[in-house]
Amino acid sequence: MPTLSKPVTAHNLTAWFIIAPPVDAGVALDYAVLEESIAGETALIHETGDVNELFVENTGDVDLFIQAGDIVKGGRQDRTIGVDFIVPARSGKVPLPAFCVEQSRWHRRHLEPATHFSKASDRIASKKALLAMRLAKSQHDVWLSVAEEQELLSKSVQGKVRSDESPTSLQLTYENEHVTRAVDDYVTVLEHAPAQAGGSVVGVAWAINGVPSHADCYASPTLFAKLWRKLLRAAATEAIVQRPPQPADGCDTPVPTATVILDWLDRRTAAGADLQDEQLPPRTLVRTERGESQHRFEAFDTARPAAGAVHVAVLS
Repeated sequence: MPTLSKPVTAHNLTAWFIIAPPVDAGVALDYAVLEESIAGETALIHETGDVNELFVENTGDVDLFIQAGDIVKGGRQDRTIGVDFIVPARSGKVPLPAFCVEQSRWHRRHLEPATHFSKASDRIASKKALLAMRLAKSQHDVWLSVAEEQELLSKSVQGKVRSDESPTSLQLTYENEHVTRAVDDYVTVLEHAPAQAGGSVVGVAWAINGVPSHADCYASPTLFAKLWRKLLRAAATEAIVQRPPQPADGCDTPVPTATVILDWLDRRTAAGADLQDEQLPPRTLVRTERGESQHRFEAFDTARPAAGAVHVAVLS
């Protein structure tokens, strides 16, 4: 059974690292991830002209894991990937569900390619937007969530966060100097925390303002390590959005006990609750479990059915 590390807190954001028993290296699942694959030119995300569908092509020799919420920059509009998705090595072009996170543009932006996407360094931070994609599957709701996140970020950092180049681009907001400075304030404290947690870290659970918020757990420590910085920056951004005004008495944010976090992670919906499986060719199974207080999303590699979930995401 997984255990939790001691909590580590930066401002109003607290992390517990999920530690799993060591797994034989020959059994553990490992994948390339989108950021490194685009940078290394072993993954291509192609524009299709359809707002809600892209093509992904894995030209490398290693299977690729793409995480729901990954933002790809470029094309005719910046997009976020709508589901967890596994792309086999040497895949050819495969359809990939997506949502627009830049409402107004439908043309090339400066020197960026219009036919494909050149960057995937960020993940969408807003839980509301993630649920709009993963439960409602509503482009309209994603746009509303992006606009709300931009407005709240602007208030929290007390500065303009929309780019003159493309005011609706969430990616350009994440690259804004006010936002990156505020995010870096959290990153400085938490970036090296997994290495200090001890054991095989496979995931992280977060509390914001003392309340359990969301968690991500992966099939291997290697996969978690590849995604850690992206997870951290997204969690920091969400914490900035929810950051309360400085209390007059200077009290610190309360930190839940490990028991509270474990209970929250283990909470499942009642028998007979809304459980849905979705097969996504060529080899992804996404299981969605809707609950009253949390939603759980599990992604499985159908080519490795005995290996368990590649990714488990929990959103309060």
